[in-house]
Amino acid sequence: MANDWVLLISCEHGGNKIPREYNDYVTDEVSGLLNTHRGWDKGALTMAKEISRTENAPLYFTEISRLVVDCNRSIHHKNCYGPSFRDLPPEIKEQIASDFYLPYRSSVIEGIERIRKTGKKVFHCSFHSFTPVMEGQVRNADFGLLYDPSRASEKKWADVFMGALAEAGFAWKARRNYPYLGKSDGFTKFLRGKFPASGYVGFELEFNQRMFQDAAQVSALKGVVAAVFGALPLSRGK
Repeated sequence: MANDWVLLISCEHGGNKIPREYNDYVTDEVSGLLNTHRGWDKGALTMAKEISRTENAPLYFTEISRLVVDCNRSIHHKNCYGPSFRDLPPEIKEQIASDFYLPYRSSVIEGIERIRKTGKKVFHCSFHSFTPVMEGQVRNADFGLLYDPSRASEKKWADVFMGALAEAGFAWKARRNYPYLGKSDGFTKFLRGKFPASGYVGFELEFNQRMFQDAAQVSALKGVVAAVFGALPLSRGK
């Protein structure tokens, strides 16, 4: 696999911030969800920043809570706006989109276009995390690699990535397209429709949030995941 692919990193659920101007719309019930998996992807931005550092790769992230607007959802998806916001007047939702959703997604698109203009291809990794237990069901994985298996380039890269996990001694349970399907509604799906498979690959990296409960384990995880990325045949400007 030729190393003409350039890594670009994003994190759509990097924080649980509520913009001050929208505090009055947030109910007590929603406030109570801010520190749960409903409010943000705990640990995802930590991992994204670490790999951005070790790989010297561009990183795009937002720390606005998905309980305001979910930058990983299509704008017309029923869950794009949080429960305190989805039934507000259209002009308020449009302002939220204009302030946070559209600028973030546009910045990622512009980053992809900049790389493609150099003649390189884009290896996009979107960092996420998932709750260990969802609706009473224990998630049976520590890490999930989400992609669209119908795109040959993504299937090939998934094989390479999973192989690199094994070679790096990734001691946790890793699965493909779990706990979600990579072809489901999300930012990478949108970007696949915008850019050709020959020049864009979009992965979502899902980490089980229980892996971020212990500082020593987080440190070990950072080291192993950095080794995985270091082994990938990417263009690093050398």
